[in-house]
Amino acid sequence: MTAPFPIYRTKRRYCSVKTFMLVLTLLVGNYFWAQIGMSQWRLHVASGKAIDIVRAENTIFTAYTNGLHVLNRDNEEEELLTDVNGLSDIEISCLYYDSIAACVLVGYSNGNIDKITTSSIYNIPAIKLAQVPNSKRINRFMRNGDYVYVATDFCVTKLDLNKDEIKDTYYPTNGNEAILDLSFSVDTIFALTSDRLKYGIIDNPALPDVSQWQVDSRFPIQSENSYAEIEQFENKQFILLKSPEYGQDSVFYLNNNVKTWLTNSPYSLEINSINILDDTTFAVNIDGGIYIYNSELSNPLSYNSNNFNIWISPVRSIRGNEGIWSADQINGLHLYPSGIGYKAFPIVGPYNNNFYAMDWQSNTLAVASGRLLGKLPSFSSNGVHVFRNETWGFENIQSVPQWQDENIWDFIDISVNPNNPLEYAVASYSEKPLTIFSADTVEVFDDTNSSLSFTGIENGWSLASDVCFDTQDNLWVLNGYTEQPLNVRRQDGSWANFDCGSSARNIYTTKMIIDFNDNIWFASEDHGMFGYNHNNTIDEPNDDEYVHIYTGVNSGNLPSSNVTALAADFDGEIWVGTDAGFAILYNASNAFDANPGEYDVQRVKVTFEGNVEYVLGNTHITDIEVDGGNRKWIATANAGILLLSPDGSEILEQHTTENSPLVSNNIFDLKLDQNSGELFIITDNGLISYRSDASYEDPTYETYNVFPNPVRPNYSGPVTIQGIRYNSDVKITDAAGNLVYKTTSNGGTAAWNCRALSGERVASGVYYIWTATNVGKDKKVGKVLIMN
Repeated sequence: MTAPFPIYRTKRRYCSVKTFMLVLTLLVGNYFWAQIGMSQWRLHVASGKAIDIVRAENTIFTAYTNGLHVLNRDNEEEELLTDVNGLSDIEISCLYYDSIAACVLVGYSNGNIDKITTSSIYNIPAIKLAQVPNSKRINRFMRNGDYVYVATDFCVTKLDLNKDEIKDTYYPTNGNEAILDLSFSVDTIFALTSDRLKYGIIDNPALPDVSQWQVDSRFPIQSENSYAEIEQFENKQFILLKSPEYGQDSVFYLNNNVKTWLTNSPYSLEINSINILDDTTFAVNIDGGIYIYNSELSNPLSYNSNNFNIWISPVRSIRGNEGIWSADQINGLHLYPSGIGYKAFPIVGPYNNNFYAMDWQSNTLAVASGRLLGKLPSFSSNGVHVFRNETWGFENIQSVPQWQDENIWDFIDISVNPNNPLEYAVASYSEKPLTIFSADTVEVFDDTNSSLSFTGIENGWSLASDVCFDTQDNLWVLNGYTEQPLNVRRQDGSWANFDCGSSARNIYTTKMIIDFNDNIWFASEDHGMFGYNHNNTIDEPNDDEYVHIYTGVNSGNLPSSNVTALAADFDGEIWVGTDAGFAILYNASNAFDANPGEYDVQRVKVTFEGNVEYVLGNTHITDIEVDGGNRKWIATANAGILLLSPDGSEILEQHTTENSPLVSNNIFDLKLDQNSGELFIITDNGLISYRSDASYEDPTYETYNVFPNPVRPNYSGPVTIQGIRYNSDVKITDAAGNLVYKTTSNGGTAAWNCRALSGERVASGVYYIWTATNVGKDKKVGKVLIMN
């Protein structure tokens, strides 16, 4: 039978960390979880929710939403595989270990499949590339005879793992309903949908025809409840029946065609999944524990949250020599040696995969995890992620007492105090618009204890769309839909707000920045941008000035009234991103005293093939970040990220899903770790980061560092020189003092590719690094050992 789409044979997938042996040995390194080198990427895998688990001999594979944890029990080494370092895709949907082909299959939500063998990772993209309008999610793998059958959201495929190609495709529901699970009995294949069980004869050559599939009348068609999984155990078909109401699920099987409940009573549990542990035991994974059934279908053993002093919620279990392993949707990977003890195997990553806006200060990255639906809240209860010293923390409504029993949701912005990174402020669109965390306290603010107000549109909520700490420990809060949107909480805890003109009143505000002259700039979706100069006297508003920059000549000349990004650079310029390109406000501090037309923004023009064009045209800009070299990182809604030269006239880099490990071209937010140069990127597919070649300067050279050092023979990346002065001249010489290489730093970072000026790789030996500012002061000498 001809497959309905082209047969794509094996495509070998690189593994950038180390090729690993699946069964015999796992050659991995925990350094993958540590800081990355220059020009390298890392995907920040959500660590709380494991979704599947399989065991290959003594190696445990645990799937998380966007990563695969591999644990070798023989030597306790582990690795986290992602789209960045070996896997071919991002969002994992299921796992399967096939003992006959000695491989692990990884299914993805977009139909992609990876095959992990004892030597490599192979990609089988046929289903992903199928030209069908339906979802192509991989739901389950199941071997029968010579083939592995794949249940997807639109079909069942027959996969030949010897040739890594699809041999046939079946459509039990004519592509209209998802096939959730598969089961086999003698000569029959069963395909489970949410409302019925269908079957066909495996050897029927006409099986691709929907008419060859019959409804199994022994299993009632569902209307209110839904089927979720099927397993064959002790020659019986066990079905998981899910209810839309929490705690009303059940498992049943047919005994002489009579429905028999496996669980003590029907509709009495919240069941995550069912699965066979071995030939004699069967697991029911519930919210709160694991029930183990033997071949007589009695329940001699249970693993219960009450015995562990933590709440567990396993979604899949396997049996190993040490006990029961589970993929837990709250706690990740767990091992239960007995019914009263457990061992956790955490991975480094944020608790969940919800990200919206970020801030970085003093080695602290804080991420707000709310969401908006247009201009309205989504009522998301996700909280705040904090990343310090390669460790992630998480706070949400359940863990913060001050948030409990309050109408607070959608944390949409966050700011870290540059003078005290243990203090950060979180903004929300809810009844409680602001929370300030410090080392010892949590304070929640609303209209009763601050100058913040409810919206003028009278929806009962307060919109704090952005927060920023200034260098004097004052916290600025942008309060949209109010008469005076600009508010400040002074260092002493007192509050004030400011009149920014009639055009700023009762509008939907978005983003805010503070420039290097302490001027405040904020954006709106429909009314352009505003600047506020408090003249460093926030207690004396009489000397304050404001400016409104809008569309149209002599009114600001913005490309669009929808301002989506703001950034201040080292030259006193404000870079303005809109949904129709970017522009620059030069000499921004002068705009407050300027006449109409003197504060119009300018667009950067270049000549291309004889035509004068705007750089990036009308690209939808979502964020702008300025790095230590005064270059501009541009986030876009559909074109990935770009790096522009300091004046914006040249595109230095562009990263998309097509040419890099970037997981999506739709970027929400950017934030630079200005000490290391690592660029954190929030996308609609999660959080990823890329270590750039720029950082803030260190004028004292106290953080001066050269790495890697020594340079090993198998290393092919650059040597990074970091912690030097802004725009330093850098020279590399050999031991005899001969010039080998020279460059200029990007801010406080420079890179050497271990090659001489001629382009050839240098010989083994010690090389000296000389740095000086471009005025010839503050020389610094370092050295690096090259080993070829």
